[in-house]
Amino acid sequence: MKSYESMILIDEKLGEDGARTVSNAVKDLISELKGKVSDSNFWGKRKLAYEIKHAKEGFYEVIKFEMDPKNTPKFNAGLRLMSGLVRYLVTAA
Repeated sequence: MKSYESMILIDEKLGEDGARTVSNAVKDLISELKGKVSDSNFWGKRKLAYEIKHAKEGFYEVIKFEMDPKNTPKFNAGLRLMSGLVRYLVTAA
């Protein structure tokens, strides 16, 4: 298992409850791929550095997790298909 860190940006139109639902969906995806979430830090609504799809704010969260490196392509594919997720970045920790 390798350590990873993911920062996700969730659409502000969903509201805080919707953002937490998307966040939980990301964590569930990690679990489905036999990964383990070690830490999660929900930052809440923040101003974006630049507009994305006419949005000026979004909900941020940083998730630290461990996963088998062969499952990361499936994880990235799952994130790409997830609705409500504006942007994401996955880095090896």
